[in-house]
Amino acid sequence: RAVGFEMDDAYKKAKTGKLNIKGQSVGKPSKRRRKRKHKEALASGDPESTRHGVWWVVNGMEDIRGRVILESVLNKRYLYAMDTGGFRMGDQPNEIEGPEPPEIFTIVKATEAQFSIKSAYDKYLTVTSAGELIGRAEAIGTREMWEPIFQDGMIALQGVNKRYLTADENGDVSVASPTVVSGSKFRLLCSGPRQGEKSEKQVEDEEAEDDIRDFEVNYVKKFQSYQDRRLRVADEDNKTLKQAKTTGRLHEALLDR
Repeated sequence: RAVGFEMDDAYKKAKTGKLNIKGQSVGKPSKRRRKRKHKEALASGDPESTRHGVWWVVNGMEDIRGRVILESVLNKRYLYAMDTGGFRMGDQPNEIEGPEPPEIFTIVKATEAQFSIKSAYDKYLTVTSAGELIGRAEAIGTREMWEPIFQDGMIALQGVNKRYLTADENGDVSVASPTVVSGSKFRLLCSGPRQGEKSEKQVEDEEAEDDIRDFEVNYVKKFQSYQDRRLRVADEDNKTLKQAKTTGRLHEALLDR
């Protein structure tokens, strides 16, 4: 259900070959991690988190961080960037597996009231004069600017043509509606940590730090001879131990301490 479009003159000169997803940053996390996050969301009792795993609903510009997905309120499907530069709504998402890489976008804030949207192909979403949505721009101009309207956990996106991004029941997408209709209502979902929360990397680093410290304590218990029944562990930080672990010299590093 690709969206056909007639490009503006400014875009006809652009490359028309298939696009490639940039790097691996939009790739899915491991299946085990997705399932773990999904179980955590179930335990939290938050219906939004339960349905989207690590993705949570953005209620304003100040909440946007990390990667995002656009979910249609009409059919709960995600906006999907095709390698042709067109867009459609994706298939019904798997609750545990989460979004596909072409369904993941990055928000680039321009002002307090406007932002641009970059696809997994490292291209910006553009509104043509005919009200079509394409994703081939490599830089931000007026046609790549979007004005979001947040209300009740939903978002409507107004393009430079003063029309709204809209998805129909067939999954076709356009930017042609002069008013906010049912197909113009989306949920913007973010995967970054909420304000005040630690990122997944911070949590993993802390867990790794604890693992190294526990390993050192057990190692000392095994080999240290002490008469006053006091365990003596080096006061140094664990940076050198973590480096030694990656190079296979952990035991040698422990002896040096």
